[in-house]
Amino acid sequence: MTKTEKVSKGLLMTALICGTVVMGANPAGAASPAEESLNAFTLDPMVVTAQRRETRDLDTPAALEVLTRKDIENTGARTVFDAISFSTGITNFSYGPGGLDYGAMDSRVNIRGFERGALILVNGAPINLNGKNSLDGIMADNVEKIEILKGASSVLYGAEAFGGVINIITKKSGSNKLNAGIAAGNRGYKKVMSSYSSDKAYFAYSKQYFGAQDRTSPNREDRGYYNNRSKGNKANYAVSLNLMDHLNASFMRSEADSTYGQVTYNKKTEKANQNATKDYHYKDNKNSFNLIYDNKDNGFKSVLFYNDRDLYGETRTHKDYIYAANGSNYKAYNIGLDTQKVWNLRKNQDTFLAGILVSRDKYKGTSKVNAEQIADRENYALYAQYSYKFNPKFTAILGVREQFIEDMVKDQNVFLPQLQTLYKVNDNSSWYLNIGKAFQMPNLSDSMKKVKGKYALVSGRNLKPQEGWNYETGYKIINQANAWKFSLYYMDFKNMFGWEKDDGIDIRVNKGKFKNVGFEADYTAVLSDKFKANLGFSWSNPKNQEENGGMWTQTYPKIQFNSGVQYTLDKWDASLAFNWLTKRLKNRDGGTNPDLLSLNAVANYKMDKNNYFTLNLNNILDRHNVITNGAWEYWDMPFNWSITYNHTF
Repeated sequence: MTKTEKVSKGLLMTALICGTVVMGANPAGAASPAEESLNAFTLDPMVVTAQRRETRDLDTPAALEVLTRKDIENTGARTVFDAISFSTGITNFSYGPGGLDYGAMDSRVNIRGFERGALILVNGAPINLNGKNSLDGIMADNVEKIEILKGASSVLYGAEAFGGVINIITKKSGSNKLNAGIAAGNRGYKKVMSSYSSDKAYFAYSKQYFGAQDRTSPNREDRGYYNNRSKGNKANYAVSLNLMDHLNASFMRSEADSTYGQVTYNKKTEKANQNATKDYHYKDNKNSFNLIYDNKDNGFKSVLFYNDRDLYGETRTHKDYIYAANGSNYKAYNIGLDTQKVWNLRKNQDTFLAGILVSRDKYKGTSKVNAEQIADRENYALYAQYSYKFNPKFTAILGVREQFIEDMVKDQNVFLPQLQTLYKVNDNSSWYLNIGKAFQMPNLSDSMKKVKGKYALVSGRNLKPQEGWNYETGYKIINQANAWKFSLYYMDFKNMFGWEKDDGIDIRVNKGKFKNVGFEADYTAVLSDKFKANLGFSWSNPKNQEENGGMWTQTYPKIQFNSGVQYTLDKWDASLAFNWLTKRLKNRDGGTNPDLLSLNAVANYKMDKNNYFTLNLNNILDRHNVITNGAWEYWDMPFNWSITYNHTF
């Protein structure tokens, strides 16, 4: 089948499905989940991430995007990673399909073209570990809402918020309800899930099974190999407890078992070379816990958080089929307490927020070859933000942060300021300005390297955090039926991390600069109680300068276009989601990675209040979408589908 035939087939399938959905009928008065969502939908939601307190989008001086539960479902994504990939300004990076981690080669969430430039929160608690922001351990079924804050946010959130912050808000306790579901699809996909909620607790479990994917990369003609994926599975657990008034606890656990291969073949016979063909098997366990006290009446909030990861990998060749532990195995954890207080001043016109953070990070190699790789870091931070309303239309916000870092290589002291202004043009529109400084520390695992058979400190003694400024202005127009959002930004960072030879040994040093200028535009419309649509466009020019005075090189795709539609009729609803990335980087063959084109479709049928079916069609165009960036080329899943049945008891 030619590529043209594949595209035509994909579009025809989409049209048939959506046409079938729209023509469906049912008795009057029956409401589907999508109808309920549309009727309750607001284009100016309350958000908590941008200011660490509740504000409406229109009153917030920052670029925001809020994904509801229904928005996530409408993308057709099976993972949180894939769902946010349809958001403007986000260019995710992954070695495994759907954002699955490939051992220590984690998926990466990038906002506005900055490598790993996002801090991930769950219910306001950070989950980044060892400088990585993987979403692989988060169960999509457990997500209630996602708030995406774009732009440097280190003043309120510390390190790693270079490009922005993503706050994933999970499901909480509610009415007494028991749900169970089962899913099946092509390419070996299967899933079982269940959840239970009461007025005090919420429990959820899911297990997914993945089939083999014969090729996850193109043939490497220069070296004679390609990559593939064997069968695998992942189990997720989630618990949320309402312990008492204002006090909640949440726990998540992920257990992944996966195998990837590197098939080396004889170029003449095209047969696999059993001596060189390898399998990489990984068991990857992640835990995340947070205890949150949030009293909105007195403005006091305290978050206790803990995250850990235990990665075990082993390798074998097809010749002997004997597994041996590889050198990437490790255990890591972080623990911390973040406490803040908000005061309302001048008859509630102004607000003053102050907080303190204490945290500890630890990394330890666990295989025989990296057992001496041990690193730790402690953070102490004070932050404050004052919002002053000059008049009913104009508000200015000044924020500062002082962070002390006790590091095994070199202690750091970082001061960060931020200035924001908001001008309410009228009740439905506002203009904002946002100028802030951000920083990032090197990964703990980058502090150590094998030197003459042993691990030793290799980060340069003069190593400084990556740091720089983000400048942004934007305009929002939001009413009951339409939302227009525009933002123009400039990012200027220095002391970028790199590797350099020192007496024949690679050491971590500050090397080069990063700049990006970009424009984003989003439009959302509720055209009726049955029809909703959104459009997004992003242009940027992210680039690195590795050496002082050297050439600037592109780091991420320059252009993104995304769109989605949702239509509801009686017991049926259908949606389409589209994402296009272009102006991409060169690969190892000297060419350019092809445009990424993702087209997904979802159809739901609600038989009654207790039973509903969902049909997902992903990568309808059946493209070899390259989900990595630059030289290394890994593919997402080809066209795949699944049918899900859910029952509420």
